[in-house]
Order: sequence, then C-alpha cells, then structure tokens
Amino acid sequence: MRPYILLFATSIILCACSSAHKKSFSHAETNSVYYWKTVFSPDFDDFAFMRKHNIGRIYLRMFDVALDDFDSSIEDHTVPNATLKIPFETHLNIESDSLASVALVPVVYVTLDALKDSKGHEGRLARNIVTRVKNMCTYNSLPNVEGLQLDCDWTTSTEQSFFSLCDSVRLEIKANDLEWSLSSTIRLHQLSRQTPPVDYGVLMVYNTGSYNDPDAANSILDERDVKPYLKHLGSYPLHLDVAYPTYSWQLLFHNRQFVGLLSGVDVADTIKFKPIADTHTYQCLEDMPYKGMVIREGDLIRAETSDYQDIARVKALIDEQLQGNAYSNILYHFDLQNLSKYNEHEINDIFSAPSAR
Repeated sequence: MRPYILLFATSIILCACSSAHKKSFSHAETNSVYYWKTVFSPDFDDFAFMRKHNIGRIYLRMFDVALDDFDSSIEDHTVPNATLKIPFETHLNIESDSLASVALVPVVYVTLDALKDSKGHEGRLARNIVTRVKNMCTYNSLPNVEGLQLDCDWTTSTEQSFFSLCDSVRLEIKANDLEWSLSSTIRLHQLSRQTPPVDYGVLMVYNTGSYNDPDAANSILDERDVKPYLKHLGSYPLHLDVAYPTYSWQLLFHNRQFVGLLSGVDVADTIKFKPIADTHTYQCLEDMPYKGMVIREGDLIRAETSDYQDIARVKALIDEQLQGNAYSNILYHFDLQNLSKYNEHEINDIFSAPSAR
C-alpha cells in the first residue's frame, strides 16, 4: 500500500475511533455546580436556588492529595489535606429536601507534587483515594453517588503518571463493585494533549490567565486567553462538560511581585486606596493591617470578578465549537454571595445549551 493511501486509511480509522469514543459515554445532561468549600452544609436558601435552577448534579470536593515530606521514615508521602466536613444537620437536610434526588460526584484534587511523588506506584495512591472516598460517602450516607472525578493540572512531564493513576483508579472502582463513572478535569492547555483514560472530562474555563502577572487584565476569565486553545476543542476525542467561573477575588502585589489572595478589602475606600485608571487595580495609600499581615503603602490590589458579559462571550465561542454535542454546563463554584451578582436570566443563559440560545 502506498504511504499516502496508508495515511488516509489510518486517518479514517482514527476519526472513527474518536467519534466512537465521544459517543461511547453519556450521562444525564443537567445543570450542575461545583461545591468547593471545606464544609458541606447547604441551607434553605441553597436548596431554593438548586430547585429554582434545576440543579441535577453536584461536584463535591472531598479532599486534596498533597505531599507530606516531613517524616522521611514513611514510604508514602502523599496525604489527604483539607478534608470536607459534613455536619449531622446536612444529613437531615438532604433527607428532607429535594437534594436527595441530585446526583453527587466526589472530586479529589491531586497536587502536582503528590503526583510526581507517586510515580511508579500510582496503584497505591489510587487505592488510597478510592478507599477514602468510598468510606466518606458511606459514613456520611451521601445519596446518588454516580462517579468520581480527579482534578489535576497535569503537564507534559507528569502526563503518563496521571494517566496511570486514572487507569489504577478505574481498576479500584471495579474491584470495590462501585457503579461509578470516572472523570477528570481538563484545563485549556491540556486540549492539545492526549486524552486521559476516563469516561468524560470537564473543561475548566476559569483561571485562564496568569494570576501572578501584575499586568494581566483578568486572570479569572479573559476571552483573549481562551481563544488560542479553542482550535483543539471541536476535535477533542472525549466527551466534555464545561465549567464557568462565578467567583471573585483580590490579588495583592508588592513591588510587582505576587504576594497572595485577599478577600473583602474595601478598595473603594478613597482614603486608603487610589484606583489606577482604566484597570481594576488599586494602590494602597497607607500601611493597613489585614488578617495577621500588613498591606504596605504602595502595594497594588487587583480586584477580579467573573463578569457575565465575559462569560457570555466565551460561552458563545465554546458553544460554536461543541455544536451538535449534548453536554452540561457547570457553575464554579456554588456560593450564593457570588451568585447573587447575576440575575435569573444570566444564570439561565450560562446553563443553557446551544440549541436553547
């Protein structure tokens, strides 16, 4: 067979396989949210929002997998961190409210340091993750657990370790007789890479810029940061749901170096802050205390938010690339204080499928 004929035939096979892979997984297309807090305690207002907007799936962060290298005598340096707490009252609320019919997907965030440390023994890490998540779900009587999601910003050098972890987690799910799907988060930069061995992915369309760049316009979401990656989206051979940001934060810079995240600083106070023209950045005019530290005179605070118009523009681009595919839209993350900044039409529009727009 001539080389170009072989190449053509191979392309047809690959395309067929990609299409089959995309069609091989389906789950209910439904409005979804990420619940990314350390305490799972939805109240009456939370339930009301979920009912009003027909929330059918909650991605519930369970814990982080971090690296603990303080004890050199132990072989396994990966440890759970920031484990979710579920008060007893939550059980009663779930049982008495419509949340009992909402699907739950536990999410485990795996840090890059932990992933690197697990290289060569990803099976052990997978066993620890599945066992801990299963025990947490059982102990807290969580209903309708339909899957497990791994959240990791894997890179070229850690790709194979993450893929091995996914394979091992799938085996552990089967070994425990759990009827769970397996999913992973997909960052924009990962769209050009191979797909991880999971049932589906969630495209994380937030933190699209560099938060530690003092000159960034908006590191949470910027159409200019997103566009270059979308050329890979239409042909990505894995079912994708899409998550959009609904949060705000403040970034502190000292001598143009990123210091950390802030919240609740009243940058509108003109006695303490001076706005920098045509930006969302404010210069501190005097030293001021903040949660055990000091914001220094001359420091800069960039106030970033997830503006609806920014979300709508990016969503239109993504809808165009994914047209013809059934997928769910997800809010990241569930917090009524942040969500109150959007009106009902805007929330519904973010959730809407392309055919409904």
